[in-house]
Amino acid sequence: MNSSQKSTKHRPRVRRVSRVIRDIDPWSVFKVGLVFHLVLYFVALITLVLLWNVAKSTGTIDNLENFMESFGWETFSFDGGKLFGNMSVLGLFLVILLTGLWVLMATIFNLITDLVGGVRVTVLEEEVRTSNDPVVEAGESGQ
Repeated sequence: MNSSQKSTKHRPRVRRVSRVIRDIDPWSVFKVGLVFHLVLYFVALITLVLLWNVAKSTGTIDNLENFMESFGWETFSFDGGKLFGNMSVLGLFLVILLTGLWVLMATIFNLITDLVGGVRVTVLEEEVRTSNDPVVEAGESGQ
C-alpha cells in the first residue's frame, strides 16, 4: 500500500446531511440572552468607569465643562456619581428589554416555522472512529 492510500484511510469520512430547524426553545433563549446581556452590561459599566477616570485625569472633563460654560451657563459640571448611577439603571433596563426582545423573536420564529415548515440547513457530519478501529491502531503503532 502506498502512502497516498494510507493517508486517505486516516481521514474521517464526511457526509452531507440536511436538517430542518422548526423550533427554538424560548426558555433556553431567555437564559442565554440574559447571561449574554448581563456580561455585556458589566463590560460596558467597567469600560465607562475606566474611560471616565482617564478623561478626568487628563483634564478632558474640565475642558468640556469650561466649553459648556462658554455658551452662557454660569456654572456647568458633570457629577460622575449621578452619571454612573443613571447609566447603571439604564443598562439594567436595556438588559431586560433586549432579553425580552430575544424571547419575542424566538417565539415569532416558532410561529413562522409552523406556517412554512422550518429552515433547512445542510451540515457536514464526520464519522468518529473508536480506539478499536484497526486502521487507527495500525497508524498509532507505526509511530
